Amino acid sequence: MTGTVTARGLALERRFLLPSLPRPVAQGAAALIEERYLSGTGLTLRRTIPPVRHAGGAGAELTLGQQVRAASDRTARVTLSERLRPDAYAALSRLPADVLVWRRYQVRLARWPCAVDVFEGDLAGLVLLCAAFPTPAHAWSFPVPPYAVAEVTGDVRFGEPALARTRAGELAHLVAEYGMLLR
Repeated sequence: MTGTVTARGLALERRFLLPSLPRPVAQGAAALIEERYLSGTGLTLRRTIPPVRHAGGAGAELTLGQQVRAASDRTARVTLSERLRPDAYAALSRLPADVLVWRRYQVRLARWPCAVDVFEGDLAGLVLLCAAFPTPAHAWSFPVPPYAVAEVTGDVRFGEPALARTRAGELAHLVAEYGMLLR
């Protein structure tokens, strides 16, 4: 570990279920994210491989983190993270964990930074749009994207820890509750 803990502070976000990756977004580069939810701890081990923007681009970012949801607002969470050396990451990655893998595309919608997450493995076919905001007022003024199937901000089953434990059959039932079928 590096010994430096970063508090990213309060993150306010809203999440939307999409039927597929929007075509304009598909033309962009995506980061590959593997997040390991260490069993029985509430801790996450994340490996982010940035999109290749040029030859010799940056390597993977390795972090150990913990997220805490704010009880008063379903859009709010506090994230603490610490960068890890590769040897520390390797040691921690041997611990039992639920694993979630997705590709993240960065976009701007209605003037706000957003991410479109396309999940892999058992969650293939799941696409979520996550929009981040500086204040609750900004979060709630963000318009629902017209191509979104539903807003799933308050549905804890669409949070990363729950998704890491979700299997393909469960996912099909989950999205069906919102009137969507997986391809």
